[in-house]
Amino acid sequence: MNLFIYFFFSTIKVNFQQVKIKVKYCDLARQGMKLITDPNGFFEELKEKEVRIRKPLVIVLALAVLISAYQYFLVTKISQAFPPELAKFFAVGAYIGIIGSFIGMFAVWLILAVIMHGLSAFFGGKGSFRRTFEFVGYRVLPSLVGSAITVPMSWYYISQAEVPKISLAQLQQNPNVMKTVMFSLIPKDLVYSNIIINLAITAWSLTIWTFAIKHARNIELRKAFITALIPTIIFGAYQIWSILKLL
Repeated sequence: MNLFIYFFFSTIKVNFQQVKIKVKYCDLARQGMKLITDPNGFFEELKEKEVRIRKPLVIVLALAVLISAYQYFLVTKISQAFPPELAKFFAVGAYIGIIGSFIGMFAVWLILAVIMHGLSAFFGGKGSFRRTFEFVGYRVLPSLVGSAITVPMSWYYISQAEVPKISLAQLQQNPNVMKTVMFSLIPKDLVYSNIIINLAITAWSLTIWTFAIKHARNIELRKAFITALIPTIIFGAYQIWSILKLL
């Protein structure tokens, strides 16, 4: 009888925990949709709660993992073009770059938060830096959505491509031979489509940043827009320039 009671209440406990998990994920999904469809209402509601860095941290972490995985795949593919004695050196340098890129995601988050916190101060912004840091982190959601589109597309084209072999002599005679290798993996049409997607992501990010700064720093919408516009132009221009370098 005691054993039956034990199993009965154990089952109830497990089911209750499962319900709690489902409710939690439903709440996260609801908040995510509100951030997409109503960023003003999202941040207005969030500013009444305690500062919680964990949620934007998860978004940034997800993007960092996705980009790092793609970069690892790309490096592995490109290294096939080199002779074995050079491929190892190329791979080591590239892997160090991947680690730097992973850490850089979080560094960019911090730098952008500092910039916007400082810019909003000129408009009389009031509020803690931790709140600004939290809200600015939600801007990564558009980048995560965009990467979820562009990375699988690029992954598909690269996996299907034949990698041309290059020798040490070719590298010495023509350092730009690497660009030829890249074009053999990524067609121009894909580059142009990535530019269009990035422009859309930049506009979306500007919207989120505007409402994020408005509520994090308690300033007018117009002033929040100006605050968000400056780093958006710089960041967007850098992204497009990075893509255009491949052309």
